[in-house]
Amino acid sequence: MIEPVSTRLGLDGKIAVVTSGTHGLGLAIASKLCDNGAHVILTTSDEDNIDLERAKTVLAGKPGSVTVTKLNIHDEHSVRLLLDRVKEERGQLDVFVHHAVSPDLTPLLNIVEPLAKALVDGGRVVIAGYTVTPVHGVIRTLALEMAWYKVAVNAVVTTVVDNGPMNIDPDLVDRLAIKSPSGRVTVPQDIANAVALLCTDEAAWIQGQVITVDGGLELLERWGETR
Repeated sequence: MIEPVSTRLGLDGKIAVVTSGTHGLGLAIASKLCDNGAHVILTTSDEDNIDLERAKTVLAGKPGSVTVTKLNIHDEHSVRLLLDRVKEERGQLDVFVHHAVSPDLTPLLNIVEPLAKALVDGGRVVIAGYTVTPVHGVIRTLALEMAWYKVAVNAVVTTVVDNGPMNIDPDLVDRLAIKSPSGRVTVPQDIANAVALLCTDEAAWIQGQVITVDGGLELLERWGETR
């Protein structure tokens, strides 16, 4: 009898922080990590209980587990306290995912040392956001500095996301879906899948990359229509 192939990514028991993880791409990423057995610490900077309750509902009953904490990523002292607390309570941090809701990524450059010390050898830092976020310079700096600590740093970006009923401009999404070589627009789960893959042991040698996840939509801007 042929044994079924496991689709788990080997993230069972990993400790992950996902910033701004109660909504949007952050919640999709947290959900994917929980699906694969990770314990996810969601951070939120606002008082939106609707987002928080929805996140708890989405993440309930998954193989992994979740806790929520308030955090302002722009407050360096608060970030350092969170990293210290995670290391004290959990023993280690394996994954730090920054859901880039703001184009200002400089706070990450201020926490290189404490973040690297919180992450064990083979740790991962992933920035997830949109192509308008200036990630390339930050990724290069973080990757070069954190490689010495055996931490891989990468980014996952996309041009536009289909958020279903919550789309701000449904007509734009429909037009882009028609243009896309793959026949649809990126959904949050596509970003989450790519982030999770970067967190696996097999992705350890991927360093300093900005990966565009858009089904080939960006290719049209570079080389024009293909069909």
